[in-house]
Amino acid sequence: MTLMHARQKRFTSLAWVVSLCFVAVIVRLFWLHWVEAPQLCAEAVQARSVFQELDCRRGEVRDSQNNLLAVSEDVWDIGVDPESIKKEELGRAAEVAKILGISLTDVSKAFNTKAKVDDEGNERRVRWIVLAHEVDKEVLKKITGLKIKALRAELKYRRNYPNGQLAAHVIGYVNKEGQSACGIEKALNSFLQGQKGWIESERDGRRREIASIRLREVQPVDGNNIILSINSLVQKTCEDALDKAVAQYNPISAVIIVSEPKTGRILGLANWPTFDLNKFYDAKLSPLDSQRNRAVSDVYEPGSVFKIVSIAGALEEKLITPNSVYDCGLSQVPYRGRMISMPADSHPMGAVPVRDIVRESSNRGTVQIGMLYSEKRGEERFDKLVKSFGFGAVSNLVTGAEVPGLIISPEKWDGITISRLPMGHSISVTALQIHYAMSTIAAEGLLMQPQLVLRVEDSKTKQTVLDYPPRARGRVVSAATAKQVATLLRAVCSKTGTAPAADIPGYEVAGKTGTTQKLVNGRYSSAHHVASFSGFFPVHDPRLAITVIIDEPKGDGIAYGGKFAAPIFTTVAKNCIQWLDIKPTISLSRSVAGVER
Repeated sequence: MTLMHARQKRFTSLAWVVSLCFVAVIVRLFWLHWVEAPQLCAEAVQARSVFQELDCRRGEVRDSQNNLLAVSEDVWDIGVDPESIKKEELGRAAEVAKILGISLTDVSKAFNTKAKVDDEGNERRVRWIVLAHEVDKEVLKKITGLKIKALRAELKYRRNYPNGQLAAHVIGYVNKEGQSACGIEKALNSFLQGQKGWIESERDGRRREIASIRLREVQPVDGNNIILSINSLVQKTCEDALDKAVAQYNPISAVIIVSEPKTGRILGLANWPTFDLNKFYDAKLSPLDSQRNRAVSDVYEPGSVFKIVSIAGALEEKLITPNSVYDCGLSQVPYRGRMISMPADSHPMGAVPVRDIVRESSNRGTVQIGMLYSEKRGEERFDKLVKSFGFGAVSNLVTGAEVPGLIISPEKWDGITISRLPMGHSISVTALQIHYAMSTIAAEGLLMQPQLVLRVEDSKTKQTVLDYPPRARGRVVSAATAKQVATLLRAVCSKTGTAPAADIPGYEVAGKTGTTQKLVNGRYSSAHHVASFSGFFPVHDPRLAITVIIDEPKGDGIAYGGKFAAPIFTTVAKNCIQWLDIKPTISLSRSVAGVER
């Protein structure tokens, strides 16, 4: 092979190699610009795009006196960008660990974790590792004072309940995931939660936002404030009274409700057991059983407090007068062609007028009145009367988790139902239902809608967004009948009534005791009782209605409502009189003389 020929061959080979390289480059360019172009463009946009959510502040919950019950406070998550850590700053991990109260090992590991492998096995750079969650402003100041640029703080909001367990079952709480779990927090979440904002922008090669070309920015809108009808002083009085009752009587549970009978607004609603709203997650301190709002979720047989239904219905229909006489010594009475056995009374009474039947809480007298109503007006009409007082239906209290109770329809009555229902047996009700039934008498015959919310306010302007005015659910009896019943209930609190302990000189308390035998193994127990008292005052111009229910109080003898619940009523009422500045309606000398008569 000649030298010229060899050179020509090498030149040809080099030309082919260069040509192939150009072809490869062209093919690769074609592949990148045509085949992979959409995917690469999307990755580039994603790498440069910034979409950041801006948290909004949840609205506050306040009581009727503007006292704070629930608030979202500023907290920060502290984290680090490992790629931004300078070599000389690695040695300051101990300072960071001390301020945040975490181990040096965790901080050092975070400082040195530059990359991690994802679930698909790909290695990715790490630009954010959280070191501590929800630190307060003091900790933030200390971290900022270190002047380590790689350390960053992310603003968040943490729900706080300044009064701990106060009105826990009313307020409810927001859980660790930021979800409203129960109470007002859940029921009015749409008003409280607000609207998150966002920023849509781009970032440079060092992952810093290029604010000058920000595409879109929507500011967050904070949630509205909720103003409750709850009065913190009244609520605290109720809870303190329950704590004292629990220490003294060791019951299974207890409920106290305080409201304005003419508006339906609840000033205090307390349950025991209760829990601390700031520790809702602690299974030992706040078991789920303690988080149940027993005032609306638990049912019981109301007993003698329910007698106001039978008496009011018969008075309304003009079937009886306060002076009508019934023989409470009879063990059997006729009803629709058959003889019905009468329940026992706590003491023999004989033939007495209706006013004494109410004052001394005669079972036999009340049952005869209920039977008279059912015979003259029909059993279906009696069932309708019971329902008109709010029994057998939920009241739609804003907190939710409410049960309707249980009413046996007339077609399912057995042979003795008519001798039990008029005195508050063979029916299951909630504490809220019995409270508003009594409030119906105080409200001149109107069944009011239970209310816990006064209004919804704009968190910035404080302007009212939504108002909750008082609302009647319906008229149950006439105002004249309600006044008659109230007068009869006033005598219950006299020295010869079943609840002399409930009387407050000068305030003309009216009310009714309840002592219910509980069903145990299908039979009424003589050792297990629910003691209750529901009343209002002053009788001629009611300002407050208060209901106290104690489930199985421990003490000497039978757990009579007049013995266990009435004194608690008095304690709560006296404190409410002081806090709400309720003036006496009559002089003390006249009050004492009136009660003695």
